[in-house]
Formats: sequence, structure tokens, C-alpha cells
Amino acid sequence: MEYQLPSLNRPLEWRVQDRSDMEKKSEPVIFIGQREADHVAIEPLGRVVSGWRTANIAVRCGVWTGHYAGQFMVGELARFGKEIEYLCEGLKANVEFRAVKHYLHMGLAKDGPGHVHVEGEARERLGAKTALEFEFAVDGATLVEVARALIEADRPE
Repeated sequence: MEYQLPSLNRPLEWRVQDRSDMEKKSEPVIFIGQREADHVAIEPLGRVVSGWRTANIAVRCGVWTGHYAGQFMVGELARFGKEIEYLCEGLKANVEFRAVKHYLHMGLAKDGPGHVHVEGEARERLGAKTALEFEFAVDGATLVEVARALIEADRPE
């Protein structure tokens, strides 16, 4: 008898925080990287509570994947989007995103013409020893739209 592993190429399934999130229209998913390749995906949910926005986060790097729910302080995603704009305009060579609640840390650095090196760490909760470290390259031309999407996703409801 031969044992077969379940397919690992299926799309990631997002966790839903509560029933009210299921009833709301889903926000667009922001991909840093390519949807079918290495990436960090952030799906900000529309609901903001006490200055915190919940988001579904997924990371795919090589054979490793992970997805979880995290929270970002209102304004964090927009600031990161603005930093990425500076990177795209050549005003900065490196940018860094470090969420206040430590759910996601990511650095982007120009790595030759048109290439950007991405590396970071995804963690489900502060103090957890389990984390997914990632490192991959993206086409710098895709980051203009990523920056716009991050800024738009952080607008007040």
C-alpha cells in the first residue's frame, strides 16, 4: 500500500475571525511577490477596533507556507506603502516594515536594476518561538501597485 501526501499546491485558505467578517465584502489581497510563487500576502479586513485593523497574512517561500490572522495599528500599512513608494522612486535603497505587534517584519532592498530582495519573518504572536523566515526576490516594477494598495487599504472606513 502506497501512502500519498495531500496536494500542497492548493490555494491557501484564510481564517475568519468571526461571523461578521464572513458577511462583509472581502478586501483585496495585496501580494508582495507573485501569487503563484514566493510571496507575502496581506488581506486587510475592513473592521477597525480601537485603532487596530485585523488582517489575514500568508507567506509562501520555497516549500514553506503559513497563514494566520494578525493585527496592524491603523496607519502602519499606509506608512509601509509610502516607504515602498520612496524605494520605487529611488529615494531610498532599503525599506523596512516592522509591525508594532510583531506579526510581520519585512525588509526590501534594491538588488540590481529592476530587482528587489525581500526578507523577513512572520510570527503568529509576540514571544512565540515558532516563526517563518522568508527570503525571495521580486520584480521592482510590481511594487508601485503594492504601495498604492497598502496605502488604500489603510484608509478609514
